[in-house]
Amino acid sequence: MSCGKIDLKCARCRLSKGRTQVVPGIGSCSSNIVFIGEAPGKDEDLRGEPFVGRAGKLLDQALSDCGVSRSKVYISNLAKCRPPGNRRPRRDEIAACSVFLESELETISPEVVCALGQTAAERLLRKRGKMSSLTRGEHVIEVGNRRMKLLVAYHPAACLYQRKNTASFKKSIRHGLVAAGII
Repeated sequence: MSCGKIDLKCARCRLSKGRTQVVPGIGSCSSNIVFIGEAPGKDEDLRGEPFVGRAGKLLDQALSDCGVSRSKVYISNLAKCRPPGNRRPRRDEIAACSVFLESELETISPEVVCALGQTAAERLLRKRGKMSSLTRGEHVIEVGNRRMKLLVAYHPAACLYQRKNTASFKKSIRHGLVAAGII
């Protein structure tokens, strides 16, 4: 189930021209944690749900390893439409979707947000950095008038291409679930 306001016919940016469908977030609207990636990929664009491809299976496995089902958390993306060629969404595309992500976060009001990957981390933190330093420690962001903990994890796709990132990814997912009081 999607939380917050989203326009399934959105045409706010150029991504609307090449998508199959808008991909809203999905999961529990009362979750204490929200996982945020950068944008839907091919599988997500076809199914209309975030993180359902190979990277999504790795996220599901990390959650399962912690004894948590996907239905207990909320999963979304910065951009709600697939960028062509799976490129990173551009700043203006992310900005066009920001109203939807902010609505999701305000509706859910999680204790913890976990940015999946560098694009999501840099956008939510509003600063650039290397993943090796962004994944260290907890950060704080403000959405609306509410402060939330922000943790950064490698994007699960980064683990598919560089297996050395997998241990850090799984550790960050566990840390987020603990910080949110889910485990």
